[in-house]
Amino acid sequence: MTNFVWEILQVPWFTGMAEASHGSVIGLCIRATGGDIRILLASFWLSSIICGHRQWLLKGEQKPAGILIITALVVTIILEWLATDPLERWAYTDSMPMIPLLGVGLAPLLQWLLLPPLIMWLTRRHMLSHNAFRSYGSGEPPRNIGGQTR
Repeated sequence: MTNFVWEILQVPWFTGMAEASHGSVIGLCIRATGGDIRILLASFWLSSIICGHRQWLLKGEQKPAGILIITALVVTIILEWLATDPLERWAYTDSMPMIPLLGVGLAPLLQWLLLPPLIMWLTRRHMLSHNAFRSYGSGEPPRNIGGQTR
């Protein structure tokens, strides 16, 4: 949901979107969100492979979170450059702030600096409260995950 909202918010910075029908803009944003989800999942699994486990999010480890964000940024830079330059799949309006030397817009990159920390925080919070709830009803002592007893 966060990525879809981001896609909708950056619509004014892409050419042709202001003239497009509401339905086509929604459709394009849904497709872009699907790509965002694939980038996020691939980045998560790469982080998990590099760190040797997928519990890093629950434990609040910073290194895999950094790997996830850097991976998503690199993939986005490559895809944005390909789509706007050689493939000409979309173009930015003149109002899109550009990253010098990279030739890509700022908004698509900000997405990967702002949303993953929010998503990771929300996911970890949900997972920890879910584990605490399961432990509470089972008669087990609260679990100690990531240095926090829940």
